[in-house]
Amino acid sequence: MAKYIAMHALKKSSDEVMTVIAQASPEFARTMAANKAPAKCLKTWNPIPHGRTDYLICLWEADKAEDINISLGPLLDYLTVDNIKVDEIDWQELAKTL
Repeated sequence: MAKYIAMHALKKSSDEVMTVIAQASPEFARTMAANKAPAKCLKTWNPIPHGRTDYLICLWEADKAEDINISLGPLLDYLTVDNIKVDEIDWQELAKTL
């Protein structure tokens, strides 16, 4: 599977989006943990509590970028998806080999 960084712009107010995400989080987490979606959200960085209210940033694993949209399902009413396919460098692992 490939890794993608997704910039998720908010389609609605940050308060509304965070309320919906808080409500959806338990089921979303169970779905991701059980690998029951075509893509897996590995990490999410949420800058909203720190004053940046226009994006959420996620690290996804997927066979193809379109799988991320499918996996978000109804959350697409609240978030856009701008995927960037990336390679991952684990600096700690690399340091162990030096």
